[in-house]
Amino acid sequence: MSETRRPITPVKPVGMEVIYLYPCPFCGREVPLMAPTQPAMAQCDECRRNFPIVPIDERTLRYM
Repeated sequence: MSETRRPITPVKPVGMEVIYLYPCPFCGREVPLMAPTQPAMAQCDECRRNFPIVPIDERTLRYM
């Protein structure tokens, strides 16, 4: 009673995410953020302190 199974077709990528690393000004840990396009506050996942970040250039992100 063995079933014959067809192999699964490989899956192609459908998108891409760009992750930027911002150094925490308090402890130095590199905090990963997914392409922030607006000025915002980030929170360090090590020391838990908040700090302002400079947004990325949206035109450059679209180019990539």
